[in-house]
Amino acid sequence: MSGVLFFASAAPNGLFAGSLEVATAARELASALGLPVAGAIIGHDSEQLAKQLSDSVGCEVLFVDDSRLDQYVGDTYVAAAHAVVDALSPNVVLFPQTSETNEWVPRLAGRLDAALVTACCSLAVENGDIVATKPVSGGAARAEYQLNRPLCMFTVAAGCYDPLPTSNASTSVRRVELPEAESRITVLETIPDPVGTGPQLKSAKVVISGGLGVGTRDNWKMIDDAAVALGAGVGGSRAVVELGWIPPSKQVGFSGVKIRPDVYIAVGISGAVHHLAGISGAKTVVAINNDAEANIFRAARFGVVGDVKEVLPAFVERMKELRSH
Repeated sequence: MSGVLFFASAAPNGLFAGSLEVATAARELASALGLPVAGAIIGHDSEQLAKQLSDSVGCEVLFVDDSRLDQYVGDTYVAAAHAVVDALSPNVVLFPQTSETNEWVPRLAGRLDAALVTACCSLAVENGDIVATKPVSGGAARAEYQLNRPLCMFTVAAGCYDPLPTSNASTSVRRVELPEAESRITVLETIPDPVGTGPQLKSAKVVISGGLGVGTRDNWKMIDDAAVALGAGVGGSRAVVELGWIPPSKQVGFSGVKIRPDVYIAVGISGAVHHLAGISGAKTVVAINNDAEANIFRAARFGVVGDVKEVLPAFVERMKELRSH
């Protein structure tokens, strides 16, 4: 098969949310190029996820299911993905941009002598050639790349494509055997990120984030309380991650999580370029900051200049009143 292949990723409770976004990018690209599309997923006990993905996207999905994939090790994933690519011989391969693909996909590209662009925000076809666009310089600018290798690979940043409606096409799944893969790494322990009780950051319709303007670690309870009251996911700026107020998995921005909520509430966040790059997909931005010249107000539809310790509790109380009616 010459065509477009996309890889999905597994999450603890099923498919990683960005998988269907990458499937959308692959289907649109395949349609523009006039090529077939297929999917793939790697992981222990991945056959059921392959069937779920195949039913959702409406194309054949290959899967590599092996007990050696129970723990993530880059060497093993490279070998598994290599086997899938050999089985299909695609022209184009897409992956979701994650911390794991950020490690093993460049190694796969090197092994296959493929061209690679990472963290793409859009893929288009111009005069028969694929043009990849990605943020550069901390999100201050966007660069376009046109590749000239027989095999082209792209990782797609989360939040850049909407999942398409479920397809009703007849689908199938196919197993690919994992070859012998010598690994130089032994996993000693896996420490999961802390999981809160509210919505997950990447999928939340409402997200509230705090920055240095919150003041102190003790004041962070304001953000958590507001999130509970609003049913929102919690995020933060890079500065508060570096201070240890929240884990790195909660960082919103170019070098953190890119999100597309319906409402994004920025509390005490100045609005550095790399932070704005992470919320460019938000439908409505609400900003609370005591600096009237803060850059965040340029991205905000609604803004309040004032002390966050006074404004945020009043804002939350007003939201509760409106919801009660």
